[in-house]
Amino acid sequence: MSQHRSPVILMYHGTPGSRPDTHYSIHANLFAKHMRFLKRQGWTTALFKDLQNAQALPEKTVVLTFDDGYADNYQGAFLPLLESGMKATWFIATDCIGGHAHWLGTASKQTQMLTKEQLTEMHSAGMEIASHTCSHPDLSTLSLAQQQNELSTAKSVLEKLLSTQVTSLAYPYGRFNDDSLIAAEQAGYRLACITQPGWLGSDPNPFLVRRIAIFSGDSVSSLSRKLTFTDNEVSWQKIARYYMNRARAKLTYNF
Repeated sequence: MSQHRSPVILMYHGTPGSRPDTHYSIHANLFAKHMRFLKRQGWTTALFKDLQNAQALPEKTVVLTFDDGYADNYQGAFLPLLESGMKATWFIATDCIGGHAHWLGTASKQTQMLTKEQLTEMHSAGMEIASHTCSHPDLSTLSLAQQQNELSTAKSVLEKLLSTQVTSLAYPYGRFNDDSLIAAEQAGYRLACITQPGWLGSDPNPFLVRRIAIFSGDSVSSLSRKLTFTDNEVSWQKIARYYMNRARAKLTYNF
Protein backbone atom coordinates (compact mmCIF):
# COMPACT_ATOMS: atom_id res chain seq x y z
CA MET A 1 0.00 0.00 0.00
CA SER A 2 1.44 3.37 -1.02
CA GLN A 3 0.02 5.54 1.77
CA HIS A 4 -0.40 8.24 -0.90
CA ARG A 5 3.22 8.25 -1.97
CA SER A 6 3.34 11.32 -4.11
CA PRO A 7 3.39 12.22 -6.93
CA VAL A 8 1.11 9.65 -8.55
CA ILE A 9 0.83 9.59 -12.35
CA LEU A 10 -2.51 8.63 -13.93
CA MET A 11 -2.90 7.45 -17.54
CA TYR A 12 -6.06 8.41 -19.43
CA HIS A 13 -6.86 8.02 -23.14
CA GLY A 14 -10.08 9.17 -24.83
CA THR A 15 -12.81 11.15 -23.08
CA PRO A 16 -15.83 10.80 -25.39
CA GLY A 17 -19.27 12.23 -24.68
CA SER A 18 -20.84 8.89 -25.58
CA ARG A 19 -20.22 5.27 -24.59
CA PRO A 20 -16.48 4.58 -24.97
CA ASP A 21 -15.50 2.28 -27.81
CA THR A 22 -12.49 0.91 -25.96
CA HIS A 23 -11.64 -0.23 -22.43
CA TYR A 24 -9.05 2.54 -22.20
CA SER A 25 -11.39 5.50 -22.80
CA ILE A 26 -13.62 7.06 -20.16
CA HIS A 27 -16.92 8.93 -20.61
CA ALA A 28 -16.46 12.68 -20.29
CA ASN A 29 -19.04 12.84 -17.48
CA LEU A 30 -17.15 10.24 -15.45
CA PHE A 31 -13.88 12.06 -16.07
CA ALA A 32 -15.49 15.23 -14.67
CA LYS A 33 -16.46 13.27 -11.54
CA HIS A 34 -12.85 12.12 -11.19
CA MET A 35 -11.64 15.72 -11.32
CA ARG A 36 -14.18 16.91 -8.76
CA PHE A 37 -13.05 14.11 -6.45
CA LEU A 38 -9.39 15.11 -6.81
CA LYS A 39 -10.28 18.71 -5.99
CA ARG A 40 -12.31 17.75 -2.92
CA GLN A 41 -9.55 15.49 -1.64
CA GLY A 42 -6.93 18.21 -1.92
CA TRP A 43 -4.87 16.81 -4.79
CA THR A 44 -2.72 19.26 -6.78
CA THR A 45 -2.16 18.66 -10.50
CA ALA A 46 1.28 18.98 -12.08
CA LEU A 47 2.73 18.44 -15.54
CA PHE A 48 4.77 15.36 -16.34
CA LYS A 49 7.86 17.51 -17.00
CA ASP A 50 7.53 18.90 -13.47
CA LEU A 51 8.66 15.50 -12.18
CA GLN A 52 12.21 16.55 -13.06
CA ASN A 53 12.02 18.50 -9.79
CA ALA A 54 9.54 16.30 -7.95
CA GLN A 55 10.82 17.19 -4.50
CA ALA A 56 9.50 20.73 -5.01
CA LEU A 57 5.93 19.55 -5.65
CA PRO A 58 3.26 19.74 -2.92
CA GLU A 59 2.03 16.75 -0.96
CA LYS A 60 -0.70 14.80 -2.75
CA THR A 61 0.38 15.78 -6.25
CA VAL A 62 -1.21 13.95 -9.17
CA VAL A 63 0.00 14.06 -12.78
CA LEU A 64 -2.78 13.58 -15.33
CA THR A 65 -1.52 12.15 -18.61
CA PHE A 66 -3.43 11.46 -21.83
CA ASP A 67 -2.00 9.11 -24.44
CA ASP A 68 -2.40 9.43 -28.21
CA GLY A 69 -4.17 12.81 -28.51
CA TYR A 70 -7.83 12.07 -29.20
CA ALA A 71 -10.02 14.90 -30.45
CA ASP A 72 -12.63 14.25 -27.76
CA ASN A 73 -10.02 15.27 -25.17
CA TYR A 74 -10.58 18.88 -26.19
CA GLN A 75 -14.19 19.06 -24.99
CA GLY A 76 -14.06 16.16 -22.57
CA ALA A 77 -10.85 17.00 -20.71
CA PHE A 78 -8.96 20.13 -21.74
CA LEU A 79 -11.80 22.64 -21.39
CA PRO A 80 -13.04 21.25 -18.03
CA LEU A 81 -9.48 21.19 -16.69
CA LEU A 82 -8.88 24.74 -17.84
CA GLU A 83 -12.09 25.91 -16.17
CA SER A 84 -11.09 24.16 -12.93
CA GLY A 85 -7.56 25.58 -12.90
CA MET A 86 -6.06 22.11 -13.33
CA LYS A 87 -3.39 20.97 -15.78
CA ALA A 88 -2.34 17.83 -17.63
CA THR A 89 0.11 16.36 -20.12
CA TRP A 90 -0.81 15.04 -23.57
CA PHE A 91 1.41 12.51 -25.34
CA ILE A 92 0.92 13.01 -29.08
CA ALA A 93 1.60 10.66 -32.01
CA THR A 94 2.68 13.33 -34.48
CA ASP A 95 1.87 11.50 -37.73
CA CYS A 96 -1.77 11.39 -36.62
CA ILE A 97 -2.28 15.05 -35.72
CA GLY A 98 -5.57 16.10 -37.31
CA GLY A 99 -6.14 12.56 -38.55
CA HIS A 100 -7.20 9.38 -36.80
CA ALA A 101 -5.67 6.66 -34.62
CA HIS A 102 -4.78 4.18 -37.35
CA TRP A 103 -3.78 1.48 -34.84
CA LEU A 104 -7.44 1.24 -33.75
CA GLY A 105 -8.60 0.15 -37.20
CA THR A 106 -11.54 1.72 -39.02
CA ALA A 107 -11.83 5.48 -38.57
CA SER A 108 -14.66 6.70 -36.37
CA LYS A 109 -15.55 9.73 -34.28
CA GLN A 110 -13.66 8.27 -31.31
CA THR A 111 -10.48 7.69 -33.34
CA GLN A 112 -10.28 11.31 -34.49
CA MET A 113 -7.22 13.18 -33.25
CA LEU A 114 -6.50 16.68 -32.01
CA THR A 115 -5.52 19.27 -34.62
CA LYS A 116 -2.43 21.49 -34.73
CA GLU A 117 -4.58 24.47 -33.79
CA GLN A 118 -6.00 22.70 -30.74
CA LEU A 119 -2.58 21.53 -29.58
CA THR A 120 -1.20 25.05 -29.90
CA GLU A 121 -4.14 26.42 -27.89
CA MET A 122 -3.70 23.78 -25.20
CA HIS A 123 0.01 24.53 -24.92
CA SER A 124 -0.68 28.26 -24.66
CA ALA A 125 -3.17 27.54 -21.85
CA GLY A 126 -0.46 25.86 -19.75
CA MET A 127 -0.90 22.21 -20.72
CA GLU A 128 2.11 20.09 -21.65
CA ILE A 129 2.19 18.69 -25.18
CA ALA A 130 4.69 15.83 -25.26
CA SER A 131 5.87 13.01 -27.50
CA HIS A 132 4.29 9.63 -28.22
CA THR A 133 6.54 9.01 -31.27
CA CYS A 134 5.56 9.71 -34.87
CA SER A 135 3.66 6.63 -36.02
CA HIS A 136 2.77 4.96 -32.70
CA PRO A 137 4.83 1.79 -33.29
CA ASP A 138 5.78 -0.98 -30.93
CA LEU A 139 9.29 0.33 -30.29
CA SER A 140 10.50 -3.04 -29.02
CA THR A 141 10.22 -4.41 -32.58
CA LEU A 142 12.33 -1.66 -34.17
CA SER A 143 16.09 -1.28 -34.59
CA LEU A 144 17.95 1.36 -32.62
CA ALA A 145 18.19 3.53 -35.75
CA GLN A 146 14.44 3.26 -36.38
CA GLN A 147 13.69 4.15 -32.77
CA GLN A 148 16.05 7.12 -32.92
CA ASN A 149 14.20 8.38 -35.98
CA GLU A 150 10.77 7.96 -34.38
CA LEU A 151 11.77 9.75 -31.19
CA SER A 152 13.88 12.55 -32.61
CA THR A 153 11.48 13.35 -35.46
CA ALA A 154 8.43 13.49 -33.19
CA LYS A 155 10.30 15.78 -30.81
CA SER A 156 11.29 18.11 -33.65
CA VAL A 157 7.76 18.25 -35.06
CA LEU A 158 6.28 19.24 -31.71
CA GLU A 159 9.02 21.73 -30.92
CA LYS A 160 8.52 23.45 -34.27
CA LEU A 161 4.74 23.53 -33.78
CA LEU A 162 4.84 24.82 -30.20
CA SER A 163 8.07 26.86 -30.23
CA THR A 164 9.14 25.20 -26.98
CA GLN A 165 11.40 22.40 -25.81
CA VAL A 166 9.80 18.95 -25.56
CA THR A 167 11.38 16.75 -22.89
CA SER A 168 8.67 14.18 -22.05
CA LEU A 169 7.90 10.89 -23.79
CA ALA A 170 5.48 7.98 -23.47
CA TYR A 171 6.26 4.66 -25.18
CA PRO A 172 3.34 3.51 -27.39
CA TYR A 173 1.56 0.47 -25.94
CA GLY A 174 3.98 0.77 -23.01
CA ARG A 175 6.44 -1.37 -24.99
CA PHE A 176 10.17 -0.69 -25.11
CA ASN A 177 13.57 -2.33 -24.85
CA ASP A 178 17.07 -1.28 -23.84
CA ASP A 179 17.52 0.53 -27.15
CA SER A 180 14.44 2.62 -26.40
CA LEU A 181 16.07 4.04 -23.29
CA ILE A 182 19.23 4.83 -25.26
CA ALA A 183 17.28 6.45 -28.09
CA ALA A 184 15.19 8.54 -25.69
CA GLU A 185 18.23 9.95 -23.93
CA GLN A 186 20.08 10.56 -27.19
CA ALA A 187 17.08 12.43 -28.63
CA GLY A 188 17.12 14.83 -25.70
CA TYR A 189 14.20 13.61 -23.61
CA ARG A 190 14.60 13.86 -19.85
CA LEU A 191 11.68 11.72 -18.70
CA ALA A 192 9.73 8.86 -20.23
CA CYS A 193 6.80 6.88 -18.87
CA ILE A 194 5.65 3.31 -19.09
CA THR A 195 2.35 1.57 -18.35
CA GLN A 196 3.44 -0.52 -15.37
CA PRO A 197 1.76 0.63 -12.16
CA GLY A 198 3.55 2.15 -9.20
CA TRP A 199 4.42 5.48 -7.67
CA LEU A 200 7.16 7.87 -8.72
CA GLY A 201 10.42 6.34 -7.56
CA SER A 202 9.29 2.74 -7.94
CA ASP A 203 12.07 2.62 -10.53
CA PRO A 204 14.90 5.17 -10.22
CA ASN A 205 15.44 5.31 -14.00
CA PRO A 206 13.90 8.59 -15.31
CA PHE A 207 13.02 6.81 -18.55
CA LEU A 208 10.89 4.23 -16.71
CA VAL A 209 8.36 6.37 -14.83
CA ARG A 210 5.36 4.28 -13.78
CA ARG A 211 1.71 5.21 -14.24
CA ILE A 212 -1.68 4.02 -13.04
CA ALA A 213 -4.06 3.13 -15.88
CA ILE A 214 -7.62 4.46 -15.83
CA PHE A 215 -10.22 2.30 -17.55
CA SER A 216 -13.73 2.95 -18.84
CA GLY A 217 -15.45 1.42 -15.82
CA ASP A 218 -13.39 3.11 -13.13
CA SER A 219 -15.76 4.79 -10.70
CA VAL A 220 -14.69 7.51 -8.27
CA SER A 221 -14.35 4.79 -5.64
CA SER A 222 -12.04 2.85 -7.96
CA LEU A 223 -9.99 5.98 -8.61
CA SER A 224 -9.63 6.52 -4.87
CA ARG A 225 -8.35 2.96 -4.40
CA LYS A 226 -5.94 3.32 -7.31
CA LEU A 227 -4.47 6.46 -5.79
CA THR A 228 -4.07 4.68 -2.46
CA PHE A 229 -2.65 1.38 -3.71
CA THR A 230 -0.90 2.74 -6.85
CA ASP A 231 -2.07 -0.31 -8.77
CA ASN A 232 -4.24 -0.99 -11.81
CA GLU A 233 -6.17 -3.85 -10.23
CA VAL A 234 -7.99 -2.67 -7.10
CA SER A 235 -10.97 -4.97 -6.76
CA TRP A 236 -12.46 -5.30 -3.30
CA GLN A 237 -11.42 -8.96 -3.29
CA LYS A 238 -7.79 -8.04 -3.85
CA ILE A 239 -7.92 -5.37 -1.15
CA ALA A 240 -9.52 -7.81 1.30
CA ARG A 241 -6.69 -10.29 0.64
CA TYR A 242 -4.16 -7.50 1.18
CA TYR A 243 -5.52 -6.63 4.62
CA MET A 244 -5.93 -10.29 5.59
CA ASN A 245 -2.29 -10.91 4.69
CA ARG A 246 -1.23 -7.89 6.73
CA ALA A 247 -3.23 -9.05 9.71
CA ARG A 248 -1.82 -12.57 9.40
CA ALA A 249 1.72 -11.22 9.15
CA LYS A 250 1.19 -9.03 12.22
CA LEU A 251 -0.14 -11.94 14.25
CA THR A 252 2.76 -14.12 13.17
CA TYR A 253 5.22 -11.40 14.14
CA ASN A 254 3.62 -10.88 17.56
CA PHE A 255 3.88 -14.59 18.32
